[in-house]
Amino acid sequence: MRTLYIHADFMEFEVKKPTPVAEDITDQERTGRMDEVLVAFLTVEKKDQDKVDAVASQASADIMEAAEKVGAARIMLYPYAHLSPDLSDAETGKKVLREMERLVTEGGWQVHRAPFGWYKAFKISCKGHPLSELSREIEGEETAPAPKGEERFLVLLPDGREVEPGEFKKGTECFQIMMAKEALKKDWPSTGEVKYTRLCRKFGINWEPMSDSGHMCFSPKGALMFDLVADYSSLIVNDMTLPVYTVRGTNMFSLDEGPVAEHAKLFGDRLYVIKGEKRDFVMRYAACHQQFAMMRLWNISYKTLPFGAFEVADSYRLEQSGETMLCFRTRRMNMPDLHVVCRDIPESEDWFSRLDERIYKEANDLGRDYEMLVNFSSWEAYQNHKGMLMEIVRKHDKPALLHFYPEGINYYWTVNIEYHILDDLKRAREIGTVQIDVGNAQRFGITYTDESGKKVYPVILHTAVIGTVERYLYMLFDTAVRMETQGKLGTLPTWVQPEQVRFMNVSEGHLEKARELADKVRKARIRVGLDDRSETVGKKVREAKQDWVGYAIVIGDKEMTADVLTVYDRSQNKNVEMTVDQLIERVRGEIGDMPFRPMYLPSELSRRVDM
Repeated sequence: MRTLYIHADFMEFEVKKPTPVAEDITDQERTGRMDEVLVAFLTVEKKDQDKVDAVASQASADIMEAAEKVGAARIMLYPYAHLSPDLSDAETGKKVLREMERLVTEGGWQVHRAPFGWYKAFKISCKGHPLSELSREIEGEETAPAPKGEERFLVLLPDGREVEPGEFKKGTECFQIMMAKEALKKDWPSTGEVKYTRLCRKFGINWEPMSDSGHMCFSPKGALMFDLVADYSSLIVNDMTLPVYTVRGTNMFSLDEGPVAEHAKLFGDRLYVIKGEKRDFVMRYAACHQQFAMMRLWNISYKTLPFGAFEVADSYRLEQSGETMLCFRTRRMNMPDLHVVCRDIPESEDWFSRLDERIYKEANDLGRDYEMLVNFSSWEAYQNHKGMLMEIVRKHDKPALLHFYPEGINYYWTVNIEYHILDDLKRAREIGTVQIDVGNAQRFGITYTDESGKKVYPVILHTAVIGTVERYLYMLFDTAVRMETQGKLGTLPTWVQPEQVRFMNVSEGHLEKARELADKVRKARIRVGLDDRSETVGKKVREAKQDWVGYAIVIGDKEMTADVLTVYDRSQNKNVEMTVDQLIERVRGEIGDMPFRPMYLPSELSRRVDM
């Protein structure tokens, strides 16, 4: 069966004349109208003839689920022979539709079924939101078993003990807050002002008011920081002694493709759906589809495993508008998505542990620490991976919160870890993640040839080592806010500062010297600004500090002839004496092997527009 759902303000129809297979109808059934309705256009196909009950049951359940998601008040079943060239016989079509009418009615819905086999005129007003138009292909397969039992939580300690969350009173503040929210279902009260958004706006990162809710825009400073973080995510994956294939793909995939449709069901109403000329498309919510679509065509040998596939993928999730947060929870995000293709479970566990170590390192390098929420698709998955997890827990010498999904659902993954930091408002926030995937290779038809020449489905790891680009920026800003809370001056790592050095001339006579020094520092691959405006020195210095410039130098009479400069060092919040060569050495030493890009706005402040 093929279907097309339209969430409509209204739908009305009128029968005109019968076809040779038209069912008998009364005068009252010749017209119909429903308001606030989900209209299901339905085409029963030849392949449905030997599984009428299964098709009717699956289609009815899907329609009721869709109606509930979009908030429709009513359901109209509308036979429509134009969605497939391979129609069932008329009796099968009538039987399926009548059975669906019965099932949807018993499901508690007000339902109207338009007559089968009649030419009809109709008027419809589609609402036009992202889920108002959806297409489906119903296969009438065996219904998956319902989940057995409820979700469960445990705390796993480094000594191997398993403790009920309500009985565990130790661990860090972050762990207790994460456990309270996830396992005990208690909202940990957060107090105070949201401070990190001030830094977002300082660096030109904001919501775009002319777009959909939850979409961000980046002015030059923010855009530069964004690209540097994306570059860094690539540097990380290429620094892991793993062959990596970097790809670039599309951001939309057809819901007519079985693997895409199956995977999309996991995200429900969080999908962005686009109506195409002939097919419906879903905006990707990670790099998975594109990388898997490529891999299925690759000739992979056991000799080439393991390897990684990587893309900084623009991804889309229809988060609730009231829950969006700058940089942290957005509808468009950019995921540095690495998939590691492994021969088997033991190899995947080895790389899972390596990725876990790198994920922790990235947080530690910023002076942060993670707490682990470990999700298992079943109790069996926990038993299968417990040895690996115990090694991880002992390595970090801290507890892990275990979350067991209800039994009875055939998940494509077995275990994933969400890594949380404690932010300035005492909220546990997920940043990095890693997951073992045992289902998508088969779903997408990805195989490798083993030593015996046999085709084997690999195990695939999913990971975002630093989280999304936006969430890494969120962690940078939150770290700076923590510095301020502790009475320090907030700073950013030198490599990601939009302006690392700024020279300021006292008067017109000092400008050429300031420009000369700025040029010398710039040639050393350092981002340098020159405040050449006709402003007082006090204002220039004040604005350099407000702009969070790493190093600021005033050029006056003394500096015209002296080699030693007085340099304001933001990280120390004091002036230090050094030569220009020492300044270059200092800044380059702090940048190290981290990514570099030139400034995204004019070096001279006199040429910059106000933003």
